[in-house]
Amino acid sequence: MNKTKLITSSAYAAITSIVFVVVITIWAEFNAPLKNWLANFSGHHWTSKSIFSVVLYALVTFAAYLLPFKYSDDCLKKSLNFLFAFTVLGVAALALFFTGHHFKIF
Repeated sequence: MNKTKLITSSAYAAITSIVFVVVITIWAEFNAPLKNWLANFSGHHWTSKSIFSVVLYALVTFAAYLLPFKYSDDCLKKSLNFLFAFTVLGVAALALFFTGHHFKIF
């Protein structure tokens, strides 16, 4: 098992999961049928988002690991830097969205 390739694949899968959670969270706030479907899927919309994000993470990690690319330490460093940036951006996007939503800006 190539640890560099696995970590890099995992980082890109985590980025994909972050983008998914941010998009589906904001989308569900504006789309009641989607939010209801998510709630009906598992009992609560946040639980459904968690289930889907874990499945998405596992699938993307597996798929990225199987890609025939050679991963280097430089690629690993870039993927972890991207992961950090997407984590910060995801937190900021959700914080700003829910702050604006609370104050009825939108």
